[in-house]
Amino acid sequence: MLRDRKVHYIACGHPAVFSKSPMTPHAVTTEYTALAIRLADFPSLQNLPADLQDRLIRALQWVQVPRDALLFAAGDVCQGFPLLVAGEVQVMRSTPDGHEIELYRVRPGESCIVSTSCLLGETFYPARGQALSGVELAVLPHDLFDALIARHAPFRRYVFGRFAERLAQMMQRVEEVAFRSLTRRIAALLLSTPEDYLAITHEKLAAQIGASREAVSRALKKLEDAGCIMLTRGRIETADRARLQAEA
Repeated sequence: MLRDRKVHYIACGHPAVFSKSPMTPHAVTTEYTALAIRLADFPSLQNLPADLQDRLIRALQWVQVPRDALLFAAGDVCQGFPLLVAGEVQVMRSTPDGHEIELYRVRPGESCIVSTSCLLGETFYPARGQALSGVELAVLPHDLFDALIARHAPFRRYVFGRFAERLAQMMQRVEEVAFRSLTRRIAALLLSTPEDYLAITHEKLAAQIGASREAVSRALKKLEDAGCIMLTRGRIETADRARLQAEA
């Protein structure tokens, strides 16, 4: 797992990351400009004070992981604040009976609120994060994260703003699970896809939508019997969009 072999994936994508020698102000400015381009999805890290620019250049760790790699697991210590540059990460929570539910996904420019809460509260990870594709990210060490929160207002607004947005999304997710039928949730998900099919197994769909695999299979069979969809191995096809909309 990645958390056990993290050093194997750390790529010195920025030449000054592990440098110990002093840097001139001009060198810091040059390196910081190049770094800002690479972190274009995170404008809150632009226009930092000179000393924070130097710390960012020296401390930032670039990490590349393959698809399906485990980034963190429940019970792990959060080592830093991840900045996702490329790829997609799925954050999951396991239930005591062995089922899993997808909490959210992280894409470039977005933040992982589980990581944020662990850093702010100095707690362990309550969930796991897994790469859905090849992933590239930069990691802010805990002490630098704290310094940026304390001293750089744009970064502070970014962190807490994204935290609030993600919390609102998760509250909406809770409402859907609690008050909307599983059949309606599946129908809405299928209608939201740009294609007329969804390549996914029943097990993965169950984790994504927050239900057991058995319940998902029953709901899919109901939609198939109603003529809304067609089921094949690892694939759900929309047969009648109007009927599917009526179910949603």
